[in-house]
Amino acid sequence: MPDDHPWVRESLEKACAAEARRQMENTPAPDPACAVPRAAELLGLHPETVRDYMRLPDNHPRRLHYVPGESSRGDRVLLSQLHDWQRRNRTDAALIEPAAATRRRRAARPT
Repeated sequence: MPDDHPWVRESLEKACAAEARRQMENTPAPDPACAVPRAAELLGLHPETVRDYMRLPDNHPRRLHYVPGESSRGDRVLLSQLHDWQRRNRTDAALIEPAAATRRRRAARPT
């Protein structure tokens, strides 16, 4: 059977795809790191607030773990740590009703 036969080509493509899938499943996924300003942007916080969370004691539930750099500007937060921090802090956050958040006081009517 010739090498360019459609059946041979299809079998090789399937085997290559299966091997690529197997290798991708066994390879650890990358965990990207970002600087504090980018982490603050992702969390919707001010960068100093993020740095305050990074300075909390290790056992504090609101501590944001990070990879220290040579200086504070070099500190990096892993994406997995951001997700973990959000998961930990979303459960005890007080829910604000949308109507209460947008309610405004009426101006007094002139008499």
